[in-house]
Amino acid sequence: MALPQGFVLEKSSGLPAGFVIDQSNIINTDVPTVAGQVPNPPIVKPKRTMMENVKALYEVPATMLSGAALTIPSAVSALATGEAPMAMAQRNMFQPRSGASQDVLQSIGSAFEASKLPPVLPTGMLPSYARMVQGTPPQARQMGQAVQEAGPRIAQALRQPQPTMSGVGAAEVPNAIVRAQIAEQLRVPIKLSKGQATRELGQQQFEAETMKTYPEDVGRPLIQAQELRNTQIGQNLDAYVDATGSQVANPFYLRPTGEAVDTALRETATNARKAFKNAYDVARASEEGQQKVNVQGIIDTLDNMEAEALNATVIDSAKMKLKKLAPNGEITLNKLEEVRKMVGDVSQKDATEMKFGGDIKRMIDVATENAGGDLFKEARRLRTKFANEFENIGLIDDLLSKKSNTKDRVVALEKVFDRSVMQSDLDSLKALGYTLKKTEKGQQAWAELKGQTIENLRSAITSNIETDSLGQRTFNPKQFDVIVKNLDKSGKLDYLLGKKGAQEIRNLRETVIAINSPVKGINQANTASAMDKVLNKILNRIPLAGPMFEVGSEALEKQKISKQVKEAINYSPSKMAEELKKGK
Repeated sequence: MALPQGFVLEKSSGLPAGFVIDQSNIINTDVPTVAGQVPNPPIVKPKRTMMENVKALYEVPATMLSGAALTIPSAVSALATGEAPMAMAQRNMFQPRSGASQDVLQSIGSAFEASKLPPVLPTGMLPSYARMVQGTPPQARQMGQAVQEAGPRIAQALRQPQPTMSGVGAAEVPNAIVRAQIAEQLRVPIKLSKGQATRELGQQQFEAETMKTYPEDVGRPLIQAQELRNTQIGQNLDAYVDATGSQVANPFYLRPTGEAVDTALRETATNARKAFKNAYDVARASEEGQQKVNVQGIIDTLDNMEAEALNATVIDSAKMKLKKLAPNGEITLNKLEEVRKMVGDVSQKDATEMKFGGDIKRMIDVATENAGGDLFKEARRLRTKFANEFENIGLIDDLLSKKSNTKDRVVALEKVFDRSVMQSDLDSLKALGYTLKKTEKGQQAWAELKGQTIENLRSAITSNIETDSLGQRTFNPKQFDVIVKNLDKSGKLDYLLGKKGAQEIRNLRETVIAINSPVKGINQANTASAMDKVLNKILNRIPLAGPMFEVGSEALEKQKISKQVKEAINYSPSKMAEELKKGK
């Protein structure tokens, strides 16, 4: 027998690939046949896929129910049009598309015919369906059992309207009220949806699926509301930056902030350096400058540092200078100050030189601690103050210093903010704040650091490439939470922004989490969304007929959804409180 074009035979059965023999139509008998008579030829039947069998679970009952529902309407309509009632019913009833559905319905039809029952089946007779198909093939009996099990649920769905989303449980309402009120009390108020406020899984699933399934009509208000929230989050960040008084803070360009801090810090350090140098000049010009002090102990210590001198030339330089100016172990205060200055200049080469240079200067300070009069005491006080403020604070020293033997900064201007705020400890940040706040330029520089803290937060939480339909970057709640917690652990958030400002940032974080961090279990896949829509339509809102009724059914479904969408968007703390009182 010639096969249709494109078919191939399976080796095991001799049938085209993908087809099996339907044995249900083969006559098996021991009675000899009449001469020339042959048994009915086998019917070549295609294999049914798993998806076709799944479709049969809802197409079979949908076809039967729509046929039952159309029996009377078709008869009435036939009187007016003259069309045959059964033809009209068949034209408008639900039409199965799955091959497996057609197989089952054919078997059911055979069973109905054998039982002399009408070709349509009211919902009340569904439980008896399984008994009527006991004589049908195994596949039909299996599908019949599925129809019987689904029958009560289908009938109930047809009898009762689709329920609306239930309110949040009473125990959760206070938390929902807090979330909603926090969002609405931000500098730029934000209105949460019902699902975002309540964190109720079913409600959030409804909102997410409606936006994905109906983005152009009933789901559009939810999308627009979410876009507005995204805009308002950014507006809140703008409001916080403005509140700091920052003028140059930028989420993507940090150099202006670095320049503001550098300019103010160097100006303050320069003035402090001039102050102690001028004090020393006045002291040296007085009679106090001629007072001698004993430095033999310093010379002896340096003589014993021969090994260290191999890596630190400042040791030999200081020793040679002291022996020259104090041949008998004594030196005037004026000349000793010259030695101290020389040690400071030589020890700027590298870290090792700076370490030993600092040790030598401390030995000189100890030797002159009680020498001279009030003028030298004042000069030494100012010098010590300068060291404690600009040299002994690692953060400030790094911001002011240059790399050894280069003109390059230790901290690039673009990195000043990170080094000052994100990478420093609280004590170092407080020291920097104390120094900057002394001058007008410094106060503005401090404002820039505060504003840049918020801009840095904005940059981090919008670093992903996801945008909404307006092109706005979406906010990453996880990154927001991490940054705020890190600043909170060290106390830097409170110090930078004050207790009120810090709490505002925390409140915005909680709102971003409510908006952009759905409850675990929300299905985000579009394919699953489409399948869920189909199954819900079939199992919970099965259409009573085919094309004639599907448009109306879809409109009713969208009308119900639209009502729930409005409720989701307009949900408020007062509404929650009312539901709590009513015990919903």
